[in-house]
Amino acid sequence: MKHSIFVFVCLCSLFTQAQFNGFNMKYEVLDPSTAGKIFHNPIKLANKPEGQPYINTAFQWAKIERVKQKALMRFNVFADEFEFISPKGDTLILDKLADFSPIEFPDAGSKFVLCTYTTRNGKNHTGYLKESYTEGKYTLYTQDNITFYEGKEAKTTLESARPAKYAKGEARYFLKKENAGVFEFPTSKKQLLGLFPSQKEAIDLYFKKETIDFKLQADRIKLLVFLNSL
Repeated sequence: MKHSIFVFVCLCSLFTQAQFNGFNMKYEVLDPSTAGKIFHNPIKLANKPEGQPYINTAFQWAKIERVKQKALMRFNVFADEFEFISPKGDTLILDKLADFSPIEFPDAGSKFVLCTYTTRNGKNHTGYLKESYTEGKYTLYTQDNITFYEGKEAKTTLESARPAKYAKGEARYFLKKENAGVFEFPTSKKQLLGLFPSQKEAIDLYFKKETIDFKLQADRIKLLVFLNSL
C-alpha cells in the first residue's frame, strides 16, 4: 500500500538511524484521513484508467542529493512527484524539497532538478525539470507531459462509453540562465527577443545567417551555444 509522507519519513525508510547534517533524523506520518487517499482507496481494476502516468513505469536506481544510499525510484509525470520503494517493499512518495534535488538516474543518464520556473503566460510554478543540455551559463530543461482524461459513461444506447485514460502530450522546454531564473523556451524569434531585448541586434544578425526550427532539439541546442557566445 502506498502512503503519502513527509520527507523525513522518506529518508528514514531508506536507512535506519542515519545521520543528516550531524543530527538524528526525525519523521512524522501524515494523517491517513487527510493525505494519500489515492493510495488508501485504490481504483478497482475494472475502472482503472488506460495508459500510465509515467514515461518509464519501471523503478530504477537513483541518487538523491544529500543521501548516501541509492534508492529504487520512478517519476510520476502526471503528479510531478517521485516514488521510491522502501526496505519493507512499500511505495512511498518523496516530498518536494530543494535539499533533495537533483535526483539522478545513472543508468538512464537522466537528471531531474526541482526548481521554480516561469511559463509563457508569466506564471511561476515549482516542480521537477529534466536537465537536457548545458552550455556555459545556460541550461536546457525538458518537461514531459502526461494528461489525464476523465471517463464518460454511456447514458443512452446511442452513446459510446469512454474510459478514463492517461495520454502523453507534447513536452515543454525551459531555459535557465545563471542568476536570472528559468523561463519557458521560446518557440519563435519574437519570443526569443522578448527574453533578450538587449541582444536584438546580435539575434537579428544570427537569424539572417542561420535557419532555426524551434521544434527541433538540435536547433534548441544551437541557440544555447549562440546565446552563450553573446
